Amino acid sequence: MEGHRTRARALVTLTACTALLAAVSLRPNPTLAQGTGVGDCLKGCRTTAKSCNDPVRSDHKTCAQGCRDDMKTTLQGCKTAQDPAACIGGAFDGAETCLDGCRATGQTAHATCFGNTNDCIKVCTPELGDCIVGCRETARTCKQAAYDTGYTCKDSCRETLKTMLQGCPSAADPSACAHAARDAAKMCTQPCADAVRSAMNGCTADAKTCKNGCLSVQ
Repeated sequence: MEGHRTRARALVTLTACTALLAAVSLRPNPTLAQGTGVGDCLKGCRTTAKSCNDPVRSDHKTCAQGCRDDMKTTLQGCKTAQDPAACIGGAFDGAETCLDGCRATGQTAHATCFGNTNDCIKVCTPELGDCIVGCRETARTCKQAAYDTGYTCKDSCRETLKTMLQGCPSAADPSACAHAARDAAKMCTQPCADAVRSAMNGCTADAKTCKNGCLSVQ
């Protein structure tokens, strides 16, 4: 459990520093906006946004993998624990707390990148900036709702997996029980992923239509 907390604290510091450095590079440059075409200026916003978000995604991936690795190690120890079921429950709960920390840190850092990109866009095109940023804000809310639905769906699957695994130490064939539990979990989470993908596609399509509307009112 202490490993989960230490990992989360370290990632908070690392990701916050990464986002801060990237945010500096994303500050709007009026000279750039005035000295080049709007298209080139917006391309610069996209490039610097990618430079800001990519390290955040990488840090989140590393953090989440660390949480899963710690859980696997804990679960291995549960085989010889005095109360295997309680040990398994603790391993899952600890991993969930760890993953929540990774997710929260990543969302905060992405929000910094997002806000600075909006500022960059407004400098590039003062006439259309507010409209385009409004589309981006709506799309972001849409995508966050899709992710939240996916997390809720997967959390339900995880709870079912935890309950099934807690019964495996007393099963006639503990190994077969564990394999069956994991197979059931995979079948449970696939519809979650499909639903998120479908919702995200809808958000992207709506955002494109919104931005085209901004351009049509010039």
